[in-house]
Amino acid sequence: MKCEIPLTPEQKIFAAENHDLIYKFLNENHLVEDEYYDVVAIGYLRAIRRYFSDSQLQEYSFGTVAWKGMLGALRNYNRVRCGQKHTAKILSLYTESGEDNLTLRENSARYKDLMTQLEAELLLHDLAKRVSQQQMEIVRMKSHGYNLQDIATHQNTSTKRIRMLLEEVRCVLTELCRE
Repeated sequence: MKCEIPLTPEQKIFAAENHDLIYKFLNENHLVEDEYYDVVAIGYLRAIRRYFSDSQLQEYSFGTVAWKGMLGALRNYNRVRCGQKHTAKILSLYTESGEDNLTLRENSARYKDLMTQLEAELLLHDLAKRVSQQQMEIVRMKSHGYNLQDIATHQNTSTKRIRMLLEEVRCVLTELCRE
């Protein structure tokens, strides 16, 4: 923000004498005093400084110069206020979004679940390249909730053999996770 030069004593007196121009501007433009007084006053004070420093402006009435200054300040204020960063849409995690009427929180949880599922599938895919078909079948059965005895019965082998095959799978999985 630019550093403003303070008004001289002569300019301060002039500003006080013409202060009613600010209220006239606010009223004629139907602006709420509480919201726009400061904005317009800055344009008014800058107009005073310019009026005293630029001899060409003194050909016009001060009211005209002040009006232009206040109008310019108001336009700048509205341009900034309506700019992109001031009109950004604010979203809550609990705001419904999209066609599925789920909140952003629910969608992000669903996305996280999908990513976890995808990672697991990719890990199983990599695992299938490194272990036997029998071991993959045992892993699938175990992931579907079968106990070791049921798996051993289905595979026509002992539970000791199933434990050994699962231990080999665990070692391969450990290697995959380190890669």
